[in-house]
Formats: sequence, structure tokens, C-alpha cells
Amino acid sequence: MTHNRTRSAARAALTLLLPLLLAPAAARAQQGHTIRGKVRDAAGNVMPRVLVDIQNANGAPVGQTTTGTEGDFAFTGLTDSSYTVIVRSPDHAPASETVEFARRVDENSPGETRAVELTITPRADVTPRPTPGRVAVSQAVPAAARDAFERGMRLAREGKAAQAEAAVREAVGVFPDYFDARLWLAAELVRTNRLDDALQQLEAARRVNPKDDRVYVTFGQLLMLRRKYAVAAAAFAEAARLNPSAPQPLLQRGAALVEYASSIDPTASRKAADERRAALDDAERALSEALRLGGARLPAARLQLARVYERRGERARAADELERYLRDNPSAANAAAVREAVKTLRAPKP
Repeated sequence: MTHNRTRSAARAALTLLLPLLLAPAAARAQQGHTIRGKVRDAAGNVMPRVLVDIQNANGAPVGQTTTGTEGDFAFTGLTDSSYTVIVRSPDHAPASETVEFARRVDENSPGETRAVELTITPRADVTPRPTPGRVAVSQAVPAAARDAFERGMRLAREGKAAQAEAAVREAVGVFPDYFDARLWLAAELVRTNRLDDALQQLEAARRVNPKDDRVYVTFGQLLMLRRKYAVAAAAFAEAARLNPSAPQPLLQRGAALVEYASSIDPTASRKAADERRAALDDAERALSEALRLGGARLPAARLQLARVYERRGERARAADELERYLRDNPSAANAAAVREAVKTLRAPKP
């Protein structure tokens, strides 16, 4: 089983949303063309956990994957004759390569295989930390759309969810590019587990303002529900990049990486063990930064850090984090359960 995970702060602003919840090409077709590739940096080092997009000849997104621990990736089940592979990384300039096949695939024409190798180079404009704060979008919203949206917000505050949703949909019907309405609808649809509809609302919101971190936070939450933990981590990383003063995206990235690591069987192979270890390391970094930014206001980060250490077998460090959580939250509803967990972690192994 191949385990893919995105690297920290992965940027995929153009094609992060819609292709990721489509079935992978291999699941859509049992036959077709195959593109296999490897990604390296300018020094020749392989680049693991980097996002790779594929587009057709018209520039439409076809799918997305991430490189494995050896920088490898693959797209299978392709049926057209021309594709463009694009590699994106936050600290490097995008790299792309066009791949041509002799013909389209049909029932009488089996697929071909092409191999590519892409090299990404550092971006000259990368700064250590972007300017904090989200980028707002200024919109001339028609009065009818604004009134419907505000009515929806009043209804939501009154607990009338169905009526609130209807009013916000009315606002979108009047003004399809209404960013706040699209974003609210997406969050409501994720909350009620209507994920396909939520994805459409998110894509519409992203087209209007691709620099608002809330789009990527909501998308990450959607992916968590779909158990696509690796790409959820990438979405939360993009939210953190867009709004680096906010600790919540880092907390959610850390949680996604812990779930991803937990899904990997380290005994399956050396590669799986390395991937699990790297995921836990990235989770620790994200959660530590979240705590630096949020401090005692972010107690859940302590619980997630404890999960990181417990999965590494560092039981004492896990207990330490839980005790810090109790110190900051002595009246927490889960305090008794956390104290029991500390006892278990402190107890000698049988």
C-alpha cells in the first residue's frame, strides 16, 4: 500500500479543491495510459510529500496526488493523448512537463506508459513569514442579495437552520459570486455532512477569493470527514500560510497528520515506517507552533501532542503533555479521563 502525505504548507490554490474528491484515475478505469514520475530539487535530492497536479490539454484539472517518501508519483487510467503534470511546493517555483501519448485510449487501443522527472528550484521571492492576516475581498453586493444573507444570519442565530440555509441560497441565487454567502453555505453543508454540495460551494468561494484562509480550513474539515488525512493536512497548511498569525489551522494540521500517521502500519515496510515517522515529526512541529501562537488558549494542542508522543512510544512525554493540559484546564469536562490516561502512561510496562 502506498502512503502519500503532503509536505508542510503545501500550496495548491488553483487546483486544490475539486479534483481531490474525485475518484483517482486508477479507480475510474482499469485500463488506460500511465504517467510515472519523480520529483527532485536542484541538488538532486528526492522531494517527498509534494503536491502533483495533472491537467488535460484544455487546462482542466484531472487529478492530484502527492509524492511518496522517494519522490515518486503516478497517474493511471488516463484516456486522452495529452496531459500536463505540474508540481507545486510553497518554497519552490512550480515545475511542469507536458506528456504526449500516440493516441487516445479506447476499447481497441491499450494504454501506454510514460516516465517523467521534474526538478523544482527555490523561489527568489520566498520570505520567512508572510504578512499576517487574511486578504479580504471587496464586493459590490446587490441589496437584494445582502438583505437575504443578513436574514439568513438572523435565522441562524435563532437556531432556524433550514430557513437560514434557504435565505443564504436565495442570496447566492441573486449574486452567484457572493463570497461570504458561499463560505457560510460550505461550512453549514460540512457541518451537516453534505460534502459534495459543500465542495461546490467551496470551489465557488475559492474562485472569488483564493487568498482567504477560511476556504482552506473548511476544505480541510471536509477532507477529514472523508478520511483523506494527508490532503487535509495540506489544506490546513495552506490556511496557515495565508494567515500565519492564526493558531487554529496549525492545530488542525497537526491533528490531521496524527490521524494520517495512525492509518499507517509501520510494520508493513521500511517505507511505511519512514512515512509514519515523518508524519509524526511534522505534526509535532505544527502543534508546537500552534501552542507558541495560541498558548493556553489552545488546550487541544496539548492533547494532540500527547497523541504524537504516545504513538512514538514516548510515554513519559505524552504524560507530561496531558499534565500540562490539566494544569491549564483543571475543570475540563474530560479531566477525569485525562488523569486516568496519565496514570496509565506513567505505569511501568508489564
